Amino acid sequence: MAAGFFADVPDLTLVCDGLRIAGDHVAYLWTFTGHHAETSNPLRITGWEEWDMDPEGKIAASRGWFDAADYARQVAG
Repeated sequence: MAAGFFADVPDLTLVCDGLRIAGDHVAYLWTFTGHHAETSNPLRITGWEEWDMDPEGKIAASRGWFDAADYARQVAG
Protein backbone atom coordinates (compact mmCIF):
# COMPACT_ATOMS: atom_id res chain seq x y z
CA MET A 1 0.00 0.00 0.00
CA ALA A 2 2.81 2.41 0.84
CA ALA A 3 4.37 1.86 -2.59
CA GLY A 4 1.11 3.00 -4.19
CA PHE A 5 1.10 6.21 -2.17
CA PHE A 6 4.71 6.94 -3.14
CA ALA A 7 3.86 6.35 -6.82
CA ASP A 8 0.82 8.67 -6.61
CA VAL A 9 2.59 11.28 -4.44
CA PRO A 10 6.29 11.20 -5.35
CA ASP A 11 7.15 14.13 -3.04
CA LEU A 12 5.28 12.58 -0.11
CA THR A 13 6.41 13.73 3.32
CA LEU A 14 5.21 11.78 6.36
CA VAL A 15 5.13 13.40 9.81
CA CYS A 16 4.46 11.61 13.08
CA ASP A 17 1.75 13.53 14.93
CA GLY A 18 1.86 11.34 18.02
CA LEU A 19 1.95 7.91 19.59
CA ARG A 20 -0.57 6.35 21.94
CA ILE A 21 0.56 3.22 23.77
CA ALA A 22 -1.59 0.81 25.78
CA GLY A 23 -0.07 -2.54 26.71
CA ASP A 24 1.09 -4.23 23.51
CA HIS A 25 -0.89 -1.89 21.24
CA VAL A 26 0.40 1.31 19.65
CA ALA A 27 -1.50 3.95 17.69
CA TYR A 28 0.80 5.88 15.33
CA LEU A 29 -0.86 9.15 14.28
CA TRP A 30 0.40 10.70 11.06
CA THR A 31 -0.05 13.41 8.44
CA PHE A 32 1.28 13.22 4.92
CA THR A 33 1.65 16.06 2.48
CA GLY A 34 2.74 16.27 -1.13
CA HIS A 35 1.40 16.72 -4.65
CA HIS A 36 -0.50 14.16 -6.70
CA ALA A 37 1.59 12.87 -9.63
CA GLU A 38 -1.14 13.25 -12.27
CA THR A 39 -3.12 16.30 -11.12
CA SER A 40 -0.31 18.16 -9.30
CA ASN A 41 -2.91 19.07 -6.67
CA PRO A 42 -1.55 19.59 -3.15
CA LEU A 43 -2.52 16.91 -0.62
CA ARG A 44 -2.71 16.95 3.16
CA ILE A 45 -4.04 13.69 4.58
CA THR A 46 -4.21 12.62 8.22
CA GLY A 47 -4.64 9.10 9.52
CA TRP A 48 -3.31 6.52 11.90
CA GLU A 49 -1.86 3.04 12.11
CA GLU A 50 -2.73 0.62 14.87
CA TRP A 51 0.08 -1.78 15.67
CA ASP A 52 0.07 -4.99 17.71
CA MET A 53 3.54 -5.47 19.17
CA ASP A 54 5.21 -8.82 19.81
CA PRO A 55 7.17 -9.58 23.01
CA GLU A 56 10.40 -8.41 21.31
CA GLY A 57 8.92 -4.98 20.54
CA LYS A 58 8.47 -5.64 16.83
CA ILE A 59 5.28 -4.93 14.91
CA ALA A 60 3.29 -8.16 14.69
CA ALA A 61 0.26 -6.70 12.90
CA SER A 62 -0.57 -3.32 11.40
CA ARG A 63 -3.90 -1.80 10.40
CA GLY A 64 -4.25 1.68 8.92
CA TRP A 65 -6.99 4.25 8.46
CA PHE A 66 -7.43 7.51 6.59
CA ASP A 67 -10.35 9.33 4.96
CA ALA A 68 -10.34 7.91 1.43
CA ALA A 69 -13.14 10.25 0.30
CA ASP A 70 -11.12 13.28 1.43
CA TYR A 71 -8.06 11.92 -0.38
CA ALA A 72 -10.08 11.54 -3.61
CA ARG A 73 -11.52 15.05 -3.20
CA GLN A 74 -8.06 16.57 -2.80
CA VAL A 75 -6.69 14.62 -5.78
CA ALA A 76 -9.57 15.88 -7.96
CA GLY A 77 -9.13 19.44 -6.73
